[in-house]
Amino acid sequence: MEKSLSVPPETEQKYLAITGRISIVLALFLLAQVFLTVISEKNSVIYWLLDVIVFVSIIYCIVLVLKSMKFAKNISSLGYWALKFNDEYVDYVSSFSLRATCHIMVVGGIFLAYSGDSKWFIEFIAPFGLTDMLQVLLGLAAATHGVLILWKLREEGLDE
Repeated sequence: MEKSLSVPPETEQKYLAITGRISIVLALFLLAQVFLTVISEKNSVIYWLLDVIVFVSIIYCIVLVLKSMKFAKNISSLGYWALKFNDEYVDYVSSFSLRATCHIMVVGGIFLAYSGDSKWFIEFIAPFGLTDMLQVLLGLAAATHGVLILWKLREEGLDE
């Protein structure tokens, strides 16, 4: 049985904000990777810029993950792993963003599963492939998760 931790809401809020930033950085990485596969001119400025975005997002994601690991001993394991928090507002923000992300993944997954190998869909997404579309779906879901967290946490900060 897990011991109950008395965690200040600010600590949970900081951890959730870092989780939101990780999601946005992951989305940037995934979307930049997709667009790198389409660009044929390897010496273009756009290709170089996307390459920089991929590299910076990897480094920043590692930094944020290391920062988030510091919270492992300061918040409950349920909050750390399942994003279920003691503070009512932080838990609301977390569950709201997770629900929206889940809906995007389910609806997008059903759409890709249903129309993924249809001729009209393949022509529509050209020059992207089905794997690229899955990466776009994951990137969209990660971006939604992160943006909703940071937006809702910002809203609470404005009320004070």
